[in-house]
Amino acid sequence: MGDDESLDDASASASASASADAGVDPPRRRNWRLYARIAAVLSLAAVLAPVVVRLTGWEAGPLAYVVSLLPWVVVAFFVPLSLALLGRSKTLAIAAVVPLAVGVYTIQPLFWSWNVVTGDDIELRVATVNATFGQADADAIVAMVRDHEIDVLAVQELTPGEVRRLESAGLDDALPYSEVHAEEGFTGTGLWSRLPMGATRDVPGLSARTVTGTVEVGFISLVVYAVHPAAPGPFDHSLWEADMVALAKLSPPSEGPVLIMGDFNATRDHSAFRHLESLGYDDAADQAGAGFMPTFPQGRLPFPLVAIDHMVIRGSLLSAVSVSTVVIPGADHRALVATYAWQG
Repeated sequence: MGDDESLDDASASASASASADAGVDPPRRRNWRLYARIAAVLSLAAVLAPVVVRLTGWEAGPLAYVVSLLPWVVVAFFVPLSLALLGRSKTLAIAAVVPLAVGVYTIQPLFWSWNVVTGDDIELRVATVNATFGQADADAIVAMVRDHEIDVLAVQELTPGEVRRLESAGLDDALPYSEVHAEEGFTGTGLWSRLPMGATRDVPGLSARTVTGTVEVGFISLVVYAVHPAAPGPFDHSLWEADMVALAKLSPPSEGPVLIMGDFNATRDHSAFRHLESLGYDDAADQAGAGFMPTFPQGRLPFPLVAIDHMVIRGSLLSAVSVSTVVIPGADHRALVATYAWQG
């Protein structure tokens, strides 16, 4: 019996060796490659969805959330690519490389700036923060204003109680000019400035308060808007879509240089935000080549996932040279801070 088993083992080993010599994979290796290919197909199907949504602009239902994850998906494409290579499938590898290249192309402006700026000639520092139903730490907001030498601050979800706490923390001393429309809930908005601010008003048309004022920056009059469009629902986007249309119509080209900042509830990959850019607006993160800087949700997960807070500027020789985020206790958004300088 033992001799027969030895002969069988030797025969199997010789057969596998012969298969390898003949260029034929042993059955176990063929199985592993098959499993790798199946896993590559499944993972590729999962990561393709945000790219398809980005290319088509079809953001129905939950797809509006899916497309916001595109920067993460670009990295995730290395999973099906690695599995395709492990499974020795050229077809699957190409199927992973092509959308990976599309994804890299869409996010590369975040990491590479083509703007030429004077650098040392800093003219304007701005910040925006969502106060999260007035729960954000007012002392931390004022500390951010002082530490970053902020000239103009926009606050969303601003409640009357938050305004009182900001006043007690000394915000009016640091930024003495303001246009504040505080309300309970999420609709209140405020705009504060170190620079004299004229033509202040509350602008109708969006579901939350939209506040504007004009500041003199060097030789230009810059119109600043603090905005907070509605968020998309899981299935119903009607309010979000209406607000994004109103946002695009907020400032006519005849108004001159314009800076809009706030919680846009949209990433740079949403079609409505790309439409805004087609009107001549430049996102601060793109201008500065600041990289992917997610701002939401802060505190609910180990780190934020999506970048929905923005500053966009149009019709100005000012260009963002740096962008950073600041954690504000009590806020579920990171504050966004941008520094602008004159373009060369």
